[in-house]
Amino acid sequence: MTTHPSGVAPHAEDDRTMPRREFVRILGAAGAAVGVAGQLAFPGEAHAGENSGAFFPDGIKSGDPTPRSAVIWTRVEDSVVRESVPVVWSVADDADMQAVVCGGIVVADASTGFNVTVEVEGLKPDRWYHYRFEVSGKHSVVGRLRTAPKKNSRPAHLRYAFASCQQRNNSFYVAHRAIAKENVDFLMHLGDYIYVNDFATLTVDDYRAVYRRFHSNPDLQAMHAAVPLVAVWDDGEFYNGVDRTGDPQRLANARQAWFEAMPVARKKDPDRTYRRIRWGNLADILLLDTRQYRDPEVPANSTFADVLGAQDTTLPGGAEMFAEDRTTLGARQLRWLQRRLRRSKATWKVLGSSYDMAPWKLVDYDTPELRAENPDLQRNGGLYVSNEAWDDYQFERRKLMTYIADNEVDNVMVSAGHTHFYKASNIQPDFDDEASPITATEFVTGSLTADPPATEIAPLELLKLAETIMLGANEPYLRHVDLLNQGYVVVDVTPEETIVEFRVIDTLDPDAEARTEGRFRVRAGIPGIETLA
Repeated sequence: MTTHPSGVAPHAEDDRTMPRREFVRILGAAGAAVGVAGQLAFPGEAHAGENSGAFFPDGIKSGDPTPRSAVIWTRVEDSVVRESVPVVWSVADDADMQAVVCGGIVVADASTGFNVTVEVEGLKPDRWYHYRFEVSGKHSVVGRLRTAPKKNSRPAHLRYAFASCQQRNNSFYVAHRAIAKENVDFLMHLGDYIYVNDFATLTVDDYRAVYRRFHSNPDLQAMHAAVPLVAVWDDGEFYNGVDRTGDPQRLANARQAWFEAMPVARKKDPDRTYRRIRWGNLADILLLDTRQYRDPEVPANSTFADVLGAQDTTLPGGAEMFAEDRTTLGARQLRWLQRRLRRSKATWKVLGSSYDMAPWKLVDYDTPELRAENPDLQRNGGLYVSNEAWDDYQFERRKLMTYIADNEVDNVMVSAGHTHFYKASNIQPDFDDEASPITATEFVTGSLTADPPATEIAPLELLKLAETIMLGANEPYLRHVDLLNQGYVVVDVTPEETIVEFRVIDTLDPDAEARTEGRFRVRAGIPGIETLA
């Protein structure tokens, strides 16, 4: 039976829960055994229902489900405790926290910014549990955690949401409120969880302060209490445009603050975020790190309509997008991804990428008509949106897609963020060759908050015209684009098909409800996206 830091074991296989009195007794003994200073107060009738936001101002989170474990997180307010403090955590079968199944004690102190992360082990597969934290008799709100199905099981369904880009501005966090109601197994957050100051956020304490400011939103806290989190980072967690060439100390500070603030299971490599979440034989979720190992972006060398930064492959510097030595994943992560894809026995292989993988041109320079006149045209040439995404690493993208095709890896889907726009695309090794096979599908989410609303940037008619231009420049692989809306995406996965819904919401309306603006289907074994609505 798996043990815990406090010595408190999970429930036995007969599904009996630990008597509450026994749980408290063991925790008290464990606290004494590790030399915890001060008087500990444990859950009891005197404190039933008592909650102190002053002790847990950032709320709570759970995440990274496996069949036998999950991660739970909170932060203790240092201005209240002022020194290292023992934190009691407990997991129960019920929301009243009476049927406790396991628990323990960890110490919150200044070395981690008083953040507490616990990898809870010994749980039962494919189940919801409840959890909370307690300090000095004051307990946090009660949250929910999820375990994944057994390794070789055949789940009938996975429902997850994915989202990115949650600024603190004039927008309300109504999208977060809506996600909490979607009855999903987890939220895949694809980065830009925070937005730092590019010039002033430098030290670990600077980064910690930004997380605390973002965590203060009550709708964000309520969502995290209800919905497990599976997280990766983008550049907002570091600074705009981050890549491997950044100042090593600043990058280390940003990484430390992110790991302190996220319910992420740590691997042997303490800085590694790419990892797999298994959902039985239904889905392998492969989360990618597109920032830490990447070469610098290809700078914009042009503009579109004198407004939008662009990369013109015919101008100086534009051809760098096709250089064979450029990478966004790094050699080690690429090998890991290829190996996971080739060996996967799951029906669906879901890639979580912080930025979009499918091509995004504004003008296509590689059409059959132009190539007939000039066979020496740059392959896949065009005027690209300057989006510091996979278009900057075209050789690596083609290498990955060719690998998928050569190894007959089917049912590969990409969930992506970063653009602040919704997109649905098919992906091919050579997207300008009609004979090139569809090797993956990609769905990109809009932003969680407006920055500002698109109609404040350009008139509605111009935005609709831009959507038409983009569809024409990226046909036939781009199937849908929405430059107007904010929100998130909900994905329903079954052995036979996956249904994807673009859920949009007016983030300037405090009472807004989410609605479906695009609905798509991908059938197992049949490449490509079907548009349903």
